[in-house]
Amino acid sequence: MIFGPSIAVFEISSIARGYYLLDQVVKKAPVTILEAASVSPGKFFIMINGDEASVDESRNHLISLAKNFLVDEVYIPNIHHEVLPALYSQNTFQVNESLGVVETAAVSSGIVSADSACKASDVHLIDFRMARGIGGKAYYFVTGTLDNVEASVEAGANILIEKGTLLKTEVIARPHTDFLKYFSVGTAP
Repeated sequence: MIFGPSIAVFEISSIARGYYLLDQVVKKAPVTILEAASVSPGKFFIMINGDEASVDESRNHLISLAKNFLVDEVYIPNIHHEVLPALYSQNTFQVNESLGVVETAAVSSGIVSADSACKASDVHLIDFRMARGIGGKAYYFVTGTLDNVEASVEAGANILIEKGTLLKTEVIARPHTDFLKYFSVGTAP
């Protein structure tokens, strides 16, 4: 899957309104719908992708129409190149020296946090899980040297603290191979 450089993510409090808004954003500008679905607890999630101008135009249009149905939204004009592939399990990085885990209460916050974490330090985004089966939460894993993972997790957490959606972070130094097998995360050769 080829991704554009920009994304916008929306969480809508009404599923019916979410479908209406989805139609409106694709009518407004040439954007690609990456995700559009109901998620727990009864919200509608929309993620669009494309060039910066188109995504921004569709985003502003949705915000003007959503009014009090908009729970949260994120716009990232130049998303880190590992974030979108991680959402679709396309990243194949091996665990390095350490593993960081960041958990957030909202999907949109998780995406902006992962972007910030990847841009802050020399780490790789191994996986990103969102919404389905986890009550509308999101979490992701980063790997690298211990100091880089710590800096990355801190940067990702700071974004979530600002938004009020941080649930928990953990840094695991030298994860055991059995731990990595259990969670289906690869190990360094």
